[in-house]
Amino acid sequence: MRIPCYFLFLFGFLSFAQDDLNVTEQVFDENYLEDQLYVSLSYQRLIKLPEEIKQTGFSYSFTVGFIKDIPLNRARNIGLGAGLGYNLNTHYFKVRNVEGATDDNISSSNKVVLNMVEFPVEFRIRNSSPSKYNFWRFYPGLKFNYSFYNSSNIKQSEDFDVFDVIDINDFQYGISLAAGFNKWNIYCYYGISDLFNESESYAKVIGVNEVKIGIIFYPL
Repeated sequence: MRIPCYFLFLFGFLSFAQDDLNVTEQVFDENYLEDQLYVSLSYQRLIKLPEEIKQTGFSYSFTVGFIKDIPLNRARNIGLGAGLGYNLNTHYFKVRNVEGATDDNISSSNKVVLNMVEFPVEFRIRNSSPSKYNFWRFYPGLKFNYSFYNSSNIKQSEDFDVFDVIDINDFQYGISLAAGFNKWNIYCYYGISDLFNESESYAKVIGVNEVKIGIIFYPL
């Protein structure tokens, strides 16, 4: 797993935080918090796809939630964040049974929608202040998701059941990054957990992970 982008941004944002700490005449507000609402929209790509699965269409993810800020220093520009949100994941793909692959057992485009509760945890570095509303931020973190309701539009042949091959993993987690300036920021996510469980009727493990790239908006 390669996450070099975290470290490329990290040194730059640490320098911003250090500059704020070195301002001797800075007035600190002990009640200042960077609590935030967030909304994000991302394109998601499935990686490590086996020959059984082919991604089709435009798969996307929409999230909305709230993060509570926990400052770690006097300047309150380094902290932790813990939140709660809603995540809508939509996947489009085709599935086939490779053990007897013919035109009759290759499914047409399938749509699976996951309605998930998400729990983001972030390490937060920014050069904000009580009077500075436009600022740089660098928020790497972890995100945990639990699917409480799934819906699907599965098209399949009479002799091939798609769910014999795939079984959606209800509990998922991965690493996330929000970085940028002001309200609109770049958002990235890499799923550590597999999207699919091993199916009881299909012996082969299908290890598929998600990668999301999009934008995140902080309205407040």
